[in-house]
This record gives sequence, structure tokens and C-alpha cells, in this order.
Amino acid sequence: MCENNAVPEVSNGHDATAARIYGLALVAGVLLIIFGDTSPVEASGFVSPFLVMFEQRR
Repeated sequence: MCENNAVPEVSNGHDATAARIYGLALVAGVLLIIFGDTSPVEASGFVSPFLVMFEQRR
């Protein structure tokens, strides 16, 4: 067997933050569709740049 000393990302807290950010983006998209009278494509076009910026900062 191969010994791997890599530390999983879960231990440094990034996954919890990422889950929160993606969850909030999903909620924002749903709210845009329900209350903003936008289509799902428009809502995803609005939310996705924020997720890209988040991923680039990581």
C-alpha cells in the first residue's frame, strides 16, 4: 500500500466556507428566479461570476 501524508482540505476549514458560499449562491439564484422575475439562465449568469471570484481567491 502507498503511504500518503497529504492533509485533507476539510481540516483547514475551506470546505465549510465553500459549502456556505455555494449554498448562499444557490439561495440567491432561487430568490432571483422567484422574486426577481428572471429565468434560471439569467439567474445563473448573475450568480456564477461571484462563484468564479471566490474560487480564484482560494
